Amino acid sequence: MTVYRLAYLSRPTPGITAEDIRAIAASAGRNNPGLAVTGMLIHEFNRFIQLLEGPLDAIEALMKAIIADRRHTDIRIFLRQSAPEGTLSRWVMWSDFDRIPMSRREMELREEIVRAALESLAELDAERWHGLSSNPG
Repeated sequence: MTVYRLAYLSRPTPGITAEDIRAIAASAGRNNPGLAVTGMLIHEFNRFIQLLEGPLDAIEALMKAIIADRRHTDIRIFLRQSAPEGTLSRWVMWSDFDRIPMSRREMELREEIVRAALESLAELDAERWHGLSSNPG
């Protein structure tokens, strides 16, 4: 079965609380298994980074809901791909507020996702700086 992967990063809205983050985790924990969606949500250093894996229609529906969610802004999708199988067997979350136990492979994947998000941000910054230097005053 082909799995669709999508990863994005965003900024939490100012004033987001630990309870807000827990509500996001609880909702995903309830809904994602029924959609055959696995993945990882990372909340740290005033940013969200999420990898979602599952059927294309489920991922597209989730992204519509995520985009409409007012608990975060500045969404930047940095990965879209299909794969023969998923990387994760469950949906997990790592937060500044709560850190659930993760397997070694999940921790390695967490680092890969964060690194890819930071590279995406660096590319965006480079594009912005190039645009500023190309358009003086």
